[in-house]
Amino acid sequence: MKRFLTLFFIFSATIIFSQEFLNKNENFDLKIFRHLDSLTTVKEISIEEYLRFSKPFSKWDIRPLKHEKVWSLDSVRTSSEISNFFWGGFSQHYKFSDIEAGAKPNEFLKKGWLEKTSNIEFLNKNINKFKELASAVQKNNNLIFLNQNSLQRVDNLYKENSKYWNYIISNKSPFPISTKINIEKKIKFNREQEKILNLMKEINIYSLVKTNKGVFFLKDGFTDNSYGYYFSSSKKMEQDNHLFEIMDFVYINDEFYYYIAN
Repeated sequence: MKRFLTLFFIFSATIIFSQEFLNKNENFDLKIFRHLDSLTTVKEISIEEYLRFSKPFSKWDIRPLKHEKVWSLDSVRTSSEISNFFWGGFSQHYKFSDIEAGAKPNEFLKKGWLEKTSNIEFLNKNINKFKELASAVQKNNNLIFLNQNSLQRVDNLYKENSKYWNYIISNKSPFPISTKINIEKKIKFNREQEKILNLMKEINIYSLVKTNKGVFFLKDGFTDNSYGYYFSSSKKMEQDNHLFEIMDFVYINDEFYYYIAN
């Protein structure tokens, strides 16, 4: 019996390890970094454009969606650590000093603090539109929406400059992006998805993330940091989601919160 339990433990541990750290020998993150570094150089991507597309859930956000920790950079890392590694590399690419690069996340979070009152007032003035959007998202099966200038996203399908595409991702990779894309000619956003994307634009929300407990409304983001609103029909703030490390939140009304995540 003891031998059986030992073998069972080893077998179970092997399965868990292989699932959580399946990218250990593949270096997907480094390949993606080199690809984006080359892409931004060849296409002369400005720092403003890079920061826009590296916001949470935009097309260059590398954070694993389903795994809180993965093997990366020769060690087990949290998803936010990988985002910070990418920002560190690209801050050098764009010739930021170490002090300037380190100050950027804090400047962003400070902005979330300073705009808290005005953002809460904005929600109160537009509460019916927020309720309509929350209702539409809850009825929809999709989990991620993105609406930026020239770029939209619904789950794994992107629309950029009128063309639809998605990433070609290896089954071994925990990351939501890759070095290759597929141009999609048959699938498009449907009417309900378009409605949600249009509602987001009306109330200045660039991304939405639906979880098992509620809906995050992202007003702005920087690497793994974000601030905005959270909707919960149970009136409880979600604080155990690895994609949103909540550092401050306040209840507003009608099942909405204002949050800041670092």
